Amino acid sequence: MERKTRVPTQQRALEKYNKILDAAFILFNENGYYNTTTQDIAKRADVATGSVYAYFEDKKDIYIQTLEIVSNKILNPSIEYWKDKKNIDKTNAKELFYIFLNLTIDSHKFSKRYNDEMEALYLLDEDIRNKRNELYSLRNNRIMKLFEEMAIPFKSQEDSKAFLRFCNLILEDTCHRIIYDNEVFDKDIYINSAMDMIYALLISTTTYDF
Repeated sequence: MERKTRVPTQQRALEKYNKILDAAFILFNENGYYNTTTQDIAKRADVATGSVYAYFEDKKDIYIQTLEIVSNKILNPSIEYWKDKKNIDKTNAKELFYIFLNLTIDSHKFSKRYNDEMEALYLLDEDIRNKRNELYSLRNNRIMKLFEEMAIPFKSQEDSKAFLRFCNLILEDTCHRIIYDNEVFDKDIYINSAMDMIYALLISTTTYDF
């Protein structure tokens, strides 16, 4: 079933809408999805419960919108970082990846509880799964467009897709291990290993003369 959030256009209403989302995001991070009610969100946002239902169908609808917040918090800094990096070569590639990996880690502004529930809800709830898949698709399309703008000389379209896929896996695992895994004591070891893997991927999928 299609779910339609009623995003307001007037400034005051939009401010209230964003207050509700900000409050919900904080509560989902602190208390979790299941331990947060619509009434809790309204109280945290300092609005009437009826105001919440003026914009959102229910708590799940609010949660689905916070997924977009998370996606933008990670993607937007990445796009901004790479959009003016037109000249990647063997003298600067590893340094660029090192800075980018730290930027990606810093952009993960959500708790382990939020992350774990997001993974669980992806498996359990069709609406949440559809939204997350939609966001992944949008993200990958933006990154593929960025690859074209940067004129990265991939050997083929399949090579560019492989580079993106495996980079995503490396970045996600590195960030989650560093941020959420209490057994990781040396952040730089993980970052340097991830950086080396991405560098190797770049060499194998492009015609760069490294």
